[in-house]
Order: sequence, then C-alpha cells, then structure tokens
Amino acid sequence: MNQAFTLLLPYLQDESLPGNQLSEKQVLCLLVADENLSGAAFTDVGAGTEVISNRFDIARMATAADLSTQFNDFDFSVYPPAHFARICYRISKERAVVEHIIDQSLHLLRPGGELILCGAKNEGLKRYARVAAEYFDSPAETRKHGSMYTARIIKNTSETKSAKPKDHSDYEQMIAVEIDDAIAGDAGFNNKLYTKPGSFGAARIDQGSAMLVAYLEAFFEDFQMPPQSLLDLGCGYGYLTVSAARLGISYGMTRIVATDNCAAAIIACRANIKRLNITAEVIADDCAQGISETFDAVICNPPFHQGFKTDAALSEKFVRAAAEHLTPEGRALFVVNQFVPLEKVASQVFKSIEVVNKDRSFKLLSMARPMRSLVRRD
Repeated sequence: MNQAFTLLLPYLQDESLPGNQLSEKQVLCLLVADENLSGAAFTDVGAGTEVISNRFDIARMATAADLSTQFNDFDFSVYPPAHFARICYRISKERAVVEHIIDQSLHLLRPGGELILCGAKNEGLKRYARVAAEYFDSPAETRKHGSMYTARIIKNTSETKSAKPKDHSDYEQMIAVEIDDAIAGDAGFNNKLYTKPGSFGAARIDQGSAMLVAYLEAFFEDFQMPPQSLLDLGCGYGYLTVSAARLGISYGMTRIVATDNCAAAIIACRANIKRLNITAEVIADDCAQGISETFDAVICNPPFHQGFKTDAALSEKFVRAAAEHLTPEGRALFVVNQFVPLEKVASQVFKSIEVVNKDRSFKLLSMARPMRSLVRRD
C-alpha cells in the first residue's frame, strides 16, 4: 500500500474529529490527493471524508469507492469557509501547489480544526510544516515514521490571515513561455504560450518536446497519405498540440484531440488553443482510456515520474495507449530520455520501430504497424 496513505489513513477513519459538533451525515474531513496517492486504497477511507484531486485517475478511483469527490485544479471555492474539521494532505512535488493548499486550508478549517501533512524530509515536509505553522500562528507537531514524517497544525482562531504563506506564488496566475517563430507563425500572439503552476513543464519548453516539434514535418512527410487526425497523448499545456495544429494546416488535418490526466494542464491547454483560435478538443482523461476513436497520428512526450518516484510502467502504459488509438496505417512519434528502454516496450505492440533522432539526453522514436490485438485493455 502507498506509505503516505497508510500514515494518513487513521486520520481519515477517525470519527473523533476536533470541534465535531456536526451531525454524522455531514462531511468533516477533506483528503487532498494528487499523483502521490496513486495506488491508495480509497475503499478504506471513512464515509465522512470528501476528496479533492487534480488528477483524473485519482478522482476516478475515489469516486469508485463511493467517496464524494471533486476533480479540478485544486479549486477550493467549491467548499464553504470553515467547513472541515480536518484536512489531510500528502505533500506534492511542486512548491507552488503545496503553498496554495496550505493557504486554502486555513480558510477551509473551522476553529480548532487541524491540517495533517505527510511527506519525506527531502521532499520538504519539515519546511512546509514551518510554513503552515507560521501561517496558522500555531505550532506544528511533527512525527517521524521511518523515512516519512507527519505534521499536525491546529487552527486556533476563527480569523484568517490576509497575508499569503511565505514564498507563496499566485497559483491561478498563468505564466508566459516564449516559443519559436516557426510555431508562432502569423497568429500575432507575440510568440508566447501560457502555462500555470501544477502542470508539467511550467514556465519552460521541455527540451524533449522541442526535439519532437523540430521533427514533426519529417514525421508527417513519412505518411503515404497526409494524416488527417492526431492525438496528443499527455498534452501538458499544449506545446505539442499547438505545434502540430499549425503544421497540420498544410496537410489538411481536420481532427486534433489533446488529452491529459492533470487538471492544471487541461486548463492551460484549453486557454492556449482558444487564444490562438485553433480547432482542437481537449479532454481530461487517464492516458486516453475513455477515448474510443482512432487517429492517423499520435504524438507523445510520456512522463516517467509518478509524483516523487520514477515509474517504469508509465512508458508501457503510454505506448500501449498509442497502439490502441492508431488506425492500422497510423504512426506514433514519442520522445523519451535516453535511459528509458522504449524500444523494448514498443516491440510488444508495434511491428515497426525506428530511432529517428537522438542527442545526449533524449531519443525520438517513430512507431508504426500497431498490433492492436496484443494491446491489453484494463
């Protein structure tokens, strides 16, 4: 079982919550869940707990466990102020996300309510405990559990501070990213895309994605018939989607779908294609599991981290999804770090695999002739 979830579970099952003066039918505890709670046994969570997650797969698992669940970019405005007696949170990888949740927790907790943080020392748990203690004006009770820690901070006043936590950044603010002139074209948008905290590659262009974009024209030219449809698998803020859409105009491309598991990425990608007047559909989904149609082309810069941990299974998940969503004559273009053994994984579901470009850090693979009958369906 997920170690952090195991440490949080007693708090998620405890009915003797602080300041508990509500009826048993009312929600008392909030679990804030991101990708670091992947594999958590949500069926063990008490019925008085509600879940909010920025990950589509996590939200789906919590919903399947009959828990009241919100899937969004940690938009806590869906809850009234001073609503919860306890908030449990396994800290996220990105500092802006953690500090946003600490900020919102003070407003969501009732007087006497408590914030429970969980994480490792090298993940910043002790620092975040100090930030929360300063913001709550209340000491943090920190406990060590092997390599993990928990911290408990109690809200001791009904008044919320107007100041943000130390080093807090505006979580909702979009961040401009400079892009190449060739991608910008004549759209007149000052060569910028916009991203936000919480999405992959915020405030920068990933070098692997840039390699893929540079090869897109050669990739399209390799088709016997110009590709008419394309799926961006794990779209992030839409850098690949926008690049493919602008190039696809000259090939008569008529259908583009972008999908991602992360709510922040979906928000940013939708904002970018709307701003650039690009015709594309952006769908929140877990590796396109809910998308039934097939495409002439799939492009992807797959993740190899699940939160703080490297997850080798992610490569296989994305490759199989690509094979499943390609037409028989379709092609997939993936970029991965050099150490990812994508060729071996891809050989299980593609008959044709070619490394078409590489440098010291990344390699670009073109895959064709998907063996659809061998793709495992969950």
